Amino acid sequence: MPEDIPLGLAEKRRILYGRGQEDRRAAVAAALVARGRLAEALEFLERTRDERLLAEVRRRAVLAGDAFALSRAAQILKAEPDPSEWRALATRAELAGRFFDAVNALERAGDAEGSGALRLQRCPDFRPFRPAGK
Repeated sequence: MPEDIPLGLAEKRRILYGRGQEDRRAAVAAALVARGRLAEALEFLERTRDERLLAEVRRRAVLAGDAFALSRAAQILKAEPDPSEWRALATRAELAGRFFDAVNALERAGDAEGSGALRLQRCPDFRPFRPAGK
C-alpha cells in the first residue's frame, strides 16, 4: 500500500486515466479506503471495479453515515442498498450530526414519515432534491 496518495491534480489524472497504471490505481484506492477517504477512493474504484474494496466502502459508508458513498458504491456494484442498510446508515448519520444524510437515508429506506419528522426537527430548511416530473 503506497504511503504517497496523489495530491496533485496532474498526478491523480495520470494514475486514473493513464495506461499501465492499473496496479498503482488499485494501490491508491486501497490506501484511500484504509484512511477513510471514501469519496476519493470511489473515483479510483470506478475505474478498478474492485468488488472487495467496493464492499468495504459500502460497509464503512454505513458506519460513517455517508449516504453519498453508500449510494455511489452500490451504483458501481450495480447492487442497490436494502432498506436495512439505509436505516443503519440513518442511525449512524444522526449520531454523527449528519442530518441531511440521515433524512435522505430514511427516505431511501422507505420511511417517509421518519424522514420528514427528522427533517423538521433537525434541519427544517433542508429540501431534498427531487428530479422534475417525479
